[in-house]
This record gives sequence, structure tokens and C-alpha cells, in this order.
Amino acid sequence: MKYRLSMQCLTVQVSSIFAEVSFVFRFAKAPESARMDWSAFTKGYFLNRATLVAVLLLIDASVPPQKIDLDCANWLGRNNIPMTFVFTKCDKMKGGKGKRPDENIKNFQVMMGQNYGKHPPWIMTSSVTGLGRDELLLHMSQLRNYWDN
Repeated sequence: MKYRLSMQCLTVQVSSIFAEVSFVFRFAKAPESARMDWSAFTKGYFLNRATLVAVLLLIDASVPPQKIDLDCANWLGRNNIPMTFVFTKCDKMKGGKGKRPDENIKNFQVMMGQNYGKHPPWIMTSSVTGLGRDELLLHMSQLRNYWDN
């Protein structure tokens, strides 16, 4: 049986090296053993990459906060790995019902605030409307400049 594993990896070239800015695994309908393998791989990657500048944690804003996203954010925070929340699908609600994306984002931030005094930077995005595109590109540019210094 095959399982869908989507890897979203973004690198920003800095001089003659690559500074990884983001590396996020997402998976669906996979058995717990496969998820554990992916979890171990990504955790090792984040902990052992000297060129890792920050993680862009992609969070679906069209649904209420998900345990996997909260767990990932908490793990990154506990391990002092810089991150930015990138809320995706800010233009829609799943199935036309439920909470609006801005309510889901606020709930996610409130949940994160329970563990941390100040939540990481965040950007709202939509691939449909282009919302957040320029802000995300500017943020990535600032991360690149941080690495250069």
C-alpha cells in the first residue's frame, strides 16, 4: 500500500552555500509506524542542520487548530528552532461551514500562547488570491539577510 507524503522544501541560496529556510512534511492516511519514521527523520534533520535558519510551519487556516500542527510548533519551540507560522487557505472555509480562517488563526495563537509568552511571527496566505505573497517573500529575504550577517 502506498501512502501520500508531500514534502515542501524551500531553500534560499546564500553565497556558495544553501541555507535551509523550511522543510515541512505533511502526510495523510498513513499508519502510525510510517508517521513515526517520518517524525524521527524530520526531527533529526531539524536538530542537526547547521545551515537551518528557520522553519516555515504551514498551517491550514480553513480548519480548526490540528493536534499535529500544535505538537510540531511546541516541539520546535522546546528545541529553540526559529519558526514562522504560515497560515494557508486564508480565503476559504472547508465545506462552507465551520469557523472562518481568521477565527481558526486566533484560536491557534491562543493555544500557542498557553505554552509561550509570545508566539512566533505569522503570515496569512492564499494561493488563490495572492494574499501574503509579498509579505512571505519579504520575510524570506529578511531571513536570508540574517544569515548573511
